[in-house]
Amino acid sequence: MRKTLRGLLFDTSDWIWVGLALGLRLAFACRLGDRFHQIDELGFKLISEALASTGTISIDGMPIAAAPLPNAFFGACYRLFGPHMLYPRLLQAFLSTGTAWLIGRAAGNLTDSPRVGRLALALAAIYPFFIYYSGMLMSETLYLVCVVPGIWWLCQSLRERGALPGRAAAAGLALALAALCRAEAAPIVSVIWGAAAVFCLRGRWPWRTWLLAVLAWSLPLLFWCARNQARVGVFALDTHGGVTMLHGTMFFDENEIDTGVALAALEKTGFYQASLDSPPGQRDRIFMRQSLDFMRAHPGRTLRQWGRKFINFWRFYPRLDKTYHETQHSHPTAGLSRGLLTAVSLLFEPLLILGGLCGLWGMRRNWAGLFPIGLFMLLTMGIHLVSVSQMRYRLALMPFLILGSSQFWAARLGLELPETDQSANL
Repeated sequence: MRKTLRGLLFDTSDWIWVGLALGLRLAFACRLGDRFHQIDELGFKLISEALASTGTISIDGMPIAAAPLPNAFFGACYRLFGPHMLYPRLLQAFLSTGTAWLIGRAAGNLTDSPRVGRLALALAAIYPFFIYYSGMLMSETLYLVCVVPGIWWLCQSLRERGALPGRAAAAGLALALAALCRAEAAPIVSVIWGAAAVFCLRGRWPWRTWLLAVLAWSLPLLFWCARNQARVGVFALDTHGGVTMLHGTMFFDENEIDTGVALAALEKTGFYQASLDSPPGQRDRIFMRQSLDFMRAHPGRTLRQWGRKFINFWRFYPRLDKTYHETQHSHPTAGLSRGLLTAVSLLFEPLLILGGLCGLWGMRRNWAGLFPIGLFMLLTMGIHLVSVSQMRYRLALMPFLILGSSQFWAARLGLELPETDQSANL
């Protein structure tokens, strides 16, 4: 068995696994076709089509503060190919395949083990939820495209003690693009830069390298915030945080049923009605203040909510008690029955999550150069414990859990390469 598995993994070219990854993603994209499958796709499509036709990120002719990178990508597709959802799905299949390849390269580099890198590539190629979200026209695929090289290059620069400042700058730019896909990356990465500054103080990373990385990260974000200040009147990456916090606090129980139920309950409140005439930035601040006031007034309830959100974040399979509505703009099963989706989840999630955590813990002696991985995972989870949490938001952690899992399972299964063969698989 081990010999067969070793041969399958190491006697084949990387291109075989890359081809398999691409084939699976293209086939799934073709299956999804030209209709909506998740309700969030509708929002991206409306904004992207407006961008394609007017050149402005807007809704109903009014500029808004929203994630520019996914909308620009989808808008370019609609401008080139018309309002057809299949074409951006097909292009995302190529992007997701590239991410799988990057995961393999990052794992091999950061563990100094080609066998771990090959196993990580194989796992990333066939991981069902990378395939699934490569077909969803939301922010997940582009977020992974930016996060994986950004964290990898930053860790590599730390391990090299800043020998190549350009690598750190490239990491900063990639992580800035991640924040332009999902605004949550901005506070997460700002903490990582703070931790990196400690390494500079200890003489383990040059201040010049740190400064280049932070400049490459901050300038694109400042540019987008300045655009939002000029167009929308708010110096922020987006104005979505407040309502998300309300869904995760004051209307947590309703949101556990469905986002639409939570939104309907929110719209009945007095503060929501009073905020309708306020500009977007002020409305966002009103909603955020209401959320924080609720948390201070109900500390015990807030802790219980965090516990439930922790479970939602780390679930091994989708909730079986929740109804997923099939509507004109929502086909969430994407052709998979609830039972099959549960079976697929249980086949992969426990092995990758538990193996990944064990593998990363086993690498703790090297955390001086790998701490961005740990901070990124911890802070991503923390943001979603405070706001809204579900399995989908764990997707950004899976590249690093695959890295750790590959390290863990390769050692346990004895998938070592002979020393003479290692250079051939780099």
